[in-house]
Amino acid sequence: MSALLAPSAFADAVKLRVGMPQPGKVPFFWQTDAGDYTGIYVDTLRSIAEELNVELEIIPLSQARLQRHFVAGEIDLEAGVNPKAEISALLEDFSLYTRPFGVVNEVFIYRPELSFPVFILKDLEGQRVATVRGSSVPEKILREDFTNQWQIAQRVHRGWNELGLMNEAPALHYQRAGNLNYQISLPYNSNPVVFRLHVSKSKLLEPMNNSISRLEEEGELERIVCKYLCGQSAALPDNDQ
Repeated sequence: MSALLAPSAFADAVKLRVGMPQPGKVPFFWQTDAGDYTGIYVDTLRSIAEELNVELEIIPLSQARLQRHFVAGEIDLEAGVNPKAEISALLEDFSLYTRPFGVVNEVFIYRPELSFPVFILKDLEGQRVATVRGSSVPEKILREDFTNQWQIAQRVHRGWNELGLMNEAPALHYQRAGNLNYQISLPYNSNPVVFRLHVSKSKLLEPMNNSISRLEEEGELERIVCKYLCGQSAALPDNDQ
């Protein structure tokens, strides 16, 4: 399944096939019940595409299939990539990276009645923490794995877990849009996020970087983030994301 996000005036323009990992990741990149694609990464790409006269085709795939399709040249772009993450030598051979367009902070969410400063990692030694299965976590905590970040937010809100580890953006989004009852720590780790571009689209790398710089200078990147995190305009998912 795919969807075109650019105006029809771009019909003869360059097309970028964008891989969206399934399930989506609120508030970064997901598909609504109406079939529309939305989120911080999608809106950022739309702004870049409009400036560069590029058409976007969103292709939902599992993470493993996304990377296989990328190597095969069937996907041109992956959004929200941590350039510091270790990847296979084969994937690296086909990858170009834009300049960062945002930062992903990792935080702890916790029950309001907890009094210790949970953003200090040494205070968490031996504590049981709800985490996403397969994610990396600080050493010496006792992880309790769950499917996704929405589940973690719900569990801490309901008091089923006192502590949870997740990204700051979804923690804020779920807290505000769903009126969930938990506190959010200061970030304990931060990573830049970029777009991974296939080497076959290398001519777009510099224009994309220039567009990201302009969007940052004009405050558009901040506005896009605020659209999803500063209020309740974006609906919560009906199903776990």
